[in-house]
Amino acid sequence: MAQQLNSQEWLDSLQGSGIRPGLGRMRILLRAVGRPERAFPSIIVAGTNGKGSTAAMLTSILDASGYRTGFYTSPHLVELRERWKIGGQMIDSALLDHSIETLREAAGRVTIDPTYFEALTAIAFIAFARAGCEVVVLEVGMGGRLDATNVVRPLASVITPIGFDHMEFLGNTIRRIASEKAGVIHRGSIVLTTNDNAAVLDVIRARASKFGNRFLHVTEEHDTPLPGKFQRRNAALAVQTARELMPLLPRITDASVAHGVATTRWRGRLEHIRFAGKDIWVDGGHNAHAVAAIAPYIEAVVPPPRLLVFGMMSDKDVEPVTAALYPLFDRIITTEPYPPRSAKAAELASAGNATPIVAPDEAFEAALASSERSVVITGSLYLAGAAIAFFDQRQSGEKQ
Repeated sequence: MAQQLNSQEWLDSLQGSGIRPGLGRMRILLRAVGRPERAFPSIIVAGTNGKGSTAAMLTSILDASGYRTGFYTSPHLVELRERWKIGGQMIDSALLDHSIETLREAAGRVTIDPTYFEALTAIAFIAFARAGCEVVVLEVGMGGRLDATNVVRPLASVITPIGFDHMEFLGNTIRRIASEKAGVIHRGSIVLTTNDNAAVLDVIRARASKFGNRFLHVTEEHDTPLPGKFQRRNAALAVQTARELMPLLPRITDASVAHGVATTRWRGRLEHIRFAGKDIWVDGGHNAHAVAAIAPYIEAVVPPPRLLVFGMMSDKDVEPVTAALYPLFDRIITTEPYPPRSAKAAELASAGNATPIVAPDEAFEAALASSERSVVITGSLYLAGAAIAFFDQRQSGEKQ
């Protein structure tokens, strides 16, 4: 007789489920577990780049305001539990197991096999409701209109800069992609965006206007501890969102806004590590839009000669990224952070004078053994996660 899978094994078994856009399965599953997504007010954050940073700053502001805040994000960098935070802390293991088991029982009862991302999202709603969260911040996974997070009726729909990504699902024009992202706008939500592209703004404004929603185009900047000039626009978006929500969430004050932004920590985004006499920057830049944002920082802050450790997913548009990134570096090592989805290290190496080293840890060791003192590790959040795990372990070993 086949052995019964435990909760974590059942969740892991869904990883090969692929991407199946649509909200039908989510609605049936959530109805089967008592509609936990209705247990709290929510804020949804969509966009191509910057949505995680913006959501993290907004969550930090809500935490600083005294709210018991749930934060759902993806992907995780090192540990799965990073995807669900309650009150600024990773989800408790027992609560996670209970939430997985609740979902598994319901999925069996209604005979629906959720995708992995649908399961992770449903777990977030179940856990946040059980934990008594007073407000929840949701980072959209992909797109918006058909993303599993988009089953809520949010207080605010926040849209960070939109570029070309996931075109096989979202469309191959900026207006079509913007339309998918703008699908997180619902009747009654305050709509805020930092997008400057006229076509994108037109799409978002039209969707907000359809429902008669308040619309704000955030153009200013706000100081933030997160590195990179582009983060100032993300910070301004989070700050303006918090201020707009003050009538609905009255514990938010100017002081809690300032404290929340100042205490935000968001790993793997131009994170600076000093180790073994080298300056190392770890970033999850995974598309041309992201590279365009971090390139000025690299040129201004990272001293030459520079070494790049680069790995990227095969479903991304690799050529524009390598064309923009490779010329900034004196030497390049390519690697494969997440087989079998990674682009092959040898193929990435062929785009420039690069050395392929398939295993990420071996690529990091080679970078440490190099003559260059400045090392940048980027191309994928999976690679950023591998780097953070590697250097956290090495730094922990040094302290012992």
